[in-house]
Amino acid sequence: MARTRWIPVAIGTGLAVVLAGCAQDAAPAPPPQAAQSLVEAARQAAVTAAQGQRPGGTLSLLGLLSGPQLKQYLSTFEPFEQATGIDVKYESTGDLFAVLQTRLAGGNPPDLVSNPSAGQIRQLAADGKLVPLNGVIDMAAAKRDYPAGLIDLTTIDGKLYGLFFNTAVQGLVWYDPKTYAGPTPPKDWSELAAWTARTAAAGKTPWCVGLASGPNSGWPGAAWIEQVVLKQSGPAVFDAWWQGRLPWTSAPVEQAFQAFGAVATDPKQVAGGPTAVLSSSFTDSPLGLYAKPPTCSLTVQADFLGSTLEQTVPGIKAGTDIAFFPFPGIDPRYRGLLETSGEAIGMLRDTPQTRAFARYLATPQFSALVASTGQWLAVNKQVTPDKYPSLLNRQVATLYRDAPDVRYAAQASMPLAMETAFFKAVLDYVKAPDRLDSILAGLDRTRRTAYASA
Repeated sequence: MARTRWIPVAIGTGLAVVLAGCAQDAAPAPPPQAAQSLVEAARQAAVTAAQGQRPGGTLSLLGLLSGPQLKQYLSTFEPFEQATGIDVKYESTGDLFAVLQTRLAGGNPPDLVSNPSAGQIRQLAADGKLVPLNGVIDMAAAKRDYPAGLIDLTTIDGKLYGLFFNTAVQGLVWYDPKTYAGPTPPKDWSELAAWTARTAAAGKTPWCVGLASGPNSGWPGAAWIEQVVLKQSGPAVFDAWWQGRLPWTSAPVEQAFQAFGAVATDPKQVAGGPTAVLSSSFTDSPLGLYAKPPTCSLTVQADFLGSTLEQTVPGIKAGTDIAFFPFPGIDPRYRGLLETSGEAIGMLRDTPQTRAFARYLATPQFSALVASTGQWLAVNKQVTPDKYPSLLNRQVATLYRDAPDVRYAAQASMPLAMETAFFKAVLDYVKAPDRLDSILAGLDRTRRTAYASA
């Protein structure tokens, strides 16, 4: 039987590492019979993906996962290896794009790359480094099973270059049901803002926010700003923004910064005031929900937070001690839209092995196996919530399944120079909110150069 192997490469830093490493370290295992059924279904899907052949050989996959997440990731490939005889070799690096560029320059690219930056996938496609998937996978099924926003994101000139294997819903508002007394869920952002204003006026701090994340400090605030752009101005404006076609000085972007600043720069709204916002880690700030007494009632993070808190705070149980609602709508026209992060597979070599693997990844049976790990949300919307091992997983999966459309994280879709400037601007704004006009003007100067060189 073929075995997936992990080959460690140089480990670096980057937001990709932060986002990919935020899933929970473990999840309750499904009952043995159910787990075996999922594995067998995936194995049969792999047989079909290989068109009934057993090609054997190897394929190399470059990515950035390590530790428990990598172990779970590799487990989803085992039915494919068993069915096809293909040995998947995973090469792990934290400095994904730099390592890949070195490999490309040396004429020794991996067969595939698993990348959490859609911007980098698009850049590789524009540079002619990726093989289009249109002639490989069933595009009609992909367009039926995947959110249009994720298909469009990695499509250039009508050709699909990236296939998402996992996703995570961003911008969920988390709270402790035992202590939070506000609307659940609020009908819109105005209702929630009114409650937080009353709470702050009564001397209780409603929010916990932490922006510290090493060299990527600022990204949680960027994620909050993205939510406002999407929910207030809609997907067309959101897309124009991350694509570099909308000035940072435009009203939708300025208003989104101000909406975030109304919380993060107000000492009455956020625990510890702006100083704590800048110095607190995004992993530590949610713990304020469970301080004695609590230092806040609400925090905004992606879907990984609930499971992380279940495993790190003694006695926390989903539904009883930790719950969420989606980031409230602002304009009713865009109700239910979600923003996600996730990893997309790009094909650098066209071989029988990579073609079979890409077809396998596109199946709902593979996605169901991903869901069963409890580490990630399956991208394929054919996967039903019952395939997930925990209550929080199932609640997020239902939210994702019912979303009218999905947009990928703007920060991870932008060129690296723009993304970096965005994070820094968030920090600068919290330090000096009266400088917002000059901060946005600076971001617009970066926009004019970052996209020209991307």
